[in-house]
Amino acid sequence: MHSANYISTIDRYHEQSRSIRELIESIITGIGEPRLLTDQAALHSVTEKLIDLYPFVDLVYLLDEDGVQIAEYGADETGQVNRAMGRGKGTDRSQRPYFKFFHEGEYVHLTEPYLSSASRDLCISATLQIEHQGRVGYLVIDVDLEAMISFLLGDTLRRRMEPFFRALYGLFAAAMMLVAGVLFYSSMSELVHALLEPGWAAELRLKPFEVIVVLTLAMAIFDLAKTVFEEEVLMEKDVHRHSTVRRTMTRFVAAILVAILIEGLLTMFKVSMGYSDQGAVATLMVFAAAALLVALGLYVYLGALAEKALLGNNGRSRRLRNVRDRHDH
Repeated sequence: MHSANYISTIDRYHEQSRSIRELIESIITGIGEPRLLTDQAALHSVTEKLIDLYPFVDLVYLLDEDGVQIAEYGADETGQVNRAMGRGKGTDRSQRPYFKFFHEGEYVHLTEPYLSSASRDLCISATLQIEHQGRVGYLVIDVDLEAMISFLLGDTLRRRMEPFFRALYGLFAAAMMLVAGVLFYSSMSELVHALLEPGWAAELRLKPFEVIVVLTLAMAIFDLAKTVFEEEVLMEKDVHRHSTVRRTMTRFVAAILVAILIEGLLTMFKVSMGYSDQGAVATLMVFAAAALLVALGLYVYLGALAEKALLGNNGRSRRLRNVRDRHDH
């Protein structure tokens, strides 16, 4: 129902690039045994253990020295290892980045994120050269970038619960839209009744105000339901970013602000026409809405400053790490 937030995933990749590289390097060097070039059963066993320990690993396969695939294993939709040997066996992958840009003498080659042709998700491939009995080959593993970042952040369990949360939010949004529909039907019924059976002039002039009050409430509830449905069901949210929470909060408060302002203005109109003595209440409602608007502006401004400071500190830390890495090498 929802699409992946690739921009957020790529941003997270750049923030955690060093940790990602270290983890992938440790994984591929840990399984990079020379005997895998000639032992298909060993490759299957290693892949099975690897996917069990690291659920973000999608594929493990071997290429010969010319970049032609000689074996492959991968995780299916249930997380089990696919036992069909060599699904891509014989495929020429010499032009793929993980082979084409592997340099002789390189320890482990790691690609930049790219869209997998198999899963259509962002992934990273790591390549390790191995030799056995005079044969040269390349061990390649593909990892799901989004799942790997969740693994590093300790967010895997929450992501597994996301479908359940989305279903609940969908039900809540549907219930709120149903309430908005009932209110809309009620207000339209009142309006039609006033047109078909007009009473006293004073009552007829007051009826539109009553209708607008109910319509305003219906609109506010519908807007809140729409916000819940878009933010929690349709969109892929990055809960680790302050901007995501700030955007959701802004939309909620904006919907409430519109409803309060309309109700306050309607009450003022009724007071000016002599149909109400709640002028003080209407004034307080308008001032309350204005105060809420100022508070919202401060919240957005201060939140943006805080996030900018955090991102700046992370950026400086990454630059310092890169300088230290270059110095070490």
